[in-house]
Amino acid sequence: MIPAITETTPTQPLYIDFISTLKSRGFEGDINPDYANRVVLATDNSIYQILPQAVLYPRNHEDLILLTGLSNQDRFREVVFSPRGGGTGTNGQSLTDGLVVDLSRYMNRILEICPEEGWVRVQAGVVKDQLNAALKPHGLFFAPELSTSNRATIGGMINTDASGQGSVLYGKTRDHVLELNTVLLDGTLWHSQPVSEETLTQYKERGDRVGEIHRAVDAIHQDNRQLIEERFPRLNRCLTGYDLAHIRDGEGRFDLNAILCGSEGSLGFIAEAKLNVLSIPKYSALVNIKYAGFDDALRDAKALMDWQPTSIETVDSRVLNLAMQDIVWETVRGYFPQGEQEPTIRGINLVEYTSDDEQQLRSDMDKLTAHLDSVAGQQGKSFGYTLA
Repeated sequence: MIPAITETTPTQPLYIDFISTLKSRGFEGDINPDYANRVVLATDNSIYQILPQAVLYPRNHEDLILLTGLSNQDRFREVVFSPRGGGTGTNGQSLTDGLVVDLSRYMNRILEICPEEGWVRVQAGVVKDQLNAALKPHGLFFAPELSTSNRATIGGMINTDASGQGSVLYGKTRDHVLELNTVLLDGTLWHSQPVSEETLTQYKERGDRVGEIHRAVDAIHQDNRQLIEERFPRLNRCLTGYDLAHIRDGEGRFDLNAILCGSEGSLGFIAEAKLNVLSIPKYSALVNIKYAGFDDALRDAKALMDWQPTSIETVDSRVLNLAMQDIVWETVRGYFPQGEQEPTIRGINLVEYTSDDEQQLRSDMDKLTAHLDSVAGQQGKSFGYTLA
């Protein structure tokens, strides 16, 4: 177990030297080696606490290039970085005992929106809700729906290949990444997108870090293609390492972004992204389904996927009981009525449908509710539902 931070721990001499050199080279962002800033970013949305040596807030691409280039000098080889966005990760991904590099303070601009072609270009520190607020007047939205969307950054979503609610229909972040600008760990700014075999060959012939990367990734795919196909887990999200199964896209093109998405900042700093955006559905509805047990709700969620909803959210009794004690419960109580002869609600499934066609939406919901009526009262099934 990592001990709690209980006393001031000074910044190590190596990092003091690195920070001093960074300043002298013209770093334009903020550098905070003070204890207060370090403690603030020693925690995130996980249970962990690790005190960094300092916190850096780059102002632009040039700061990231300077930062990574300097770390390649022999005397700074031991300097450790960790990119940080909104700090919403639950596994401690943004924590480090080295330098936290926070891109959300300054690199947070929406650079370009192209509604005609359905894409947007943003800096990595843009928050998801900020992006969707800018897209809404165009009738568009960035699809991966996160519960932390009011603070999660696009860079963080890319680094963790975030998905969230609606992933059944919309997939995960990688499915919406078109192009990336990444500052590699040698200071190279690289623009990546799916490329043909001819272009890949040209990249592999380069004598720099870009060539090295493309040779290495392509070799992994070529040498292990059959093994990857046979053994790589069939996951909706790549939560167990680099996404080797998608080095080639559906058209057979080499896609470095498949490796960068989900790499958790270990391969470089995502500085800018061009993203696919979608039309906001005109109609939406929710089927709120009640269960006598959380396990029943969890098991039934898989079966309910046969009715092709946009999303299913399963809520356990602990979260439900906490919600019932909150004043906000009065606004939703009517959707979860508790009949006198009914079991206590200990689990719920929130099944969402969206569509641009209202009749299609109603038809989809009718099929689901007919199924729910037919299995009501059976062991492990729901005992009631409401519509919103």
